[in-house]
Amino acid sequence: MPFAELVKLIIQGIYMLSPYFWVDSYLKKREFQFQEGSEEQKKWRSWRLLISEKYIVYWLFAAIALFILTPILPQWTAGLLLLRALGIINKELGVILFGTCKITEGTMVAASGRVIVLGLVNFLTGMFLFVSAYALICSFEAIPAYTELNLPLWALIQGMSVQFTLSNAFPPADLLTWFITLFHSGFCFMFGTIVISMFVSLLNIQPLQK
Repeated sequence: MPFAELVKLIIQGIYMLSPYFWVDSYLKKREFQFQEGSEEQKKWRSWRLLISEKYIVYWLFAAIALFILTPILPQWTAGLLLLRALGIINKELGVILFGTCKITEGTMVAASGRVIVLGLVNFLTGMFLFVSAYALICSFEAIPAYTELNLPLWALIQGMSVQFTLSNAFPPADLLTWFITLFHSGFCFMFGTIVISMFVSLLNIQPLQK
């Protein structure tokens, strides 16, 4: 099996862990019950686009709410948050590399304002997911006392530092924390590359004329 096909299968397999995959699969099945280009098919396609947008935006609000609730959340919640972060970058890679995990399956990515805005929403969602994971299961050294409030401000500082500078605000104190910070750095690096490629694709670059 070619390596590219193996990567594609892995991406598709991880995508199937998302509840959104099963909802969209049902809507896709209903969409293709109608004739291509018919009003009924367009209606179901519009439903799929709307649900896709709501799913992405609502996850941002959910990630922020979960961060606020971290003082009362059980530690195992961090595993679900990291799985969602993996799902975000997995879906973006599927869309960019193979045209999968998207509404218009198999077609070229149409970089537009909508696509970029939704990508940036996913980027912020990922940050808050990692921030909550830091607060729940990670240990850092040299955390200032003024950041240890009822709401874990130190976790937000750590998450924003990795998200925007790819560097730790505080040194990790154990291997689990190192692993999660490295995962976060990899998430940001890959996502940044994806977003940059979207912006570049919007440019209408013409060859120089002699």
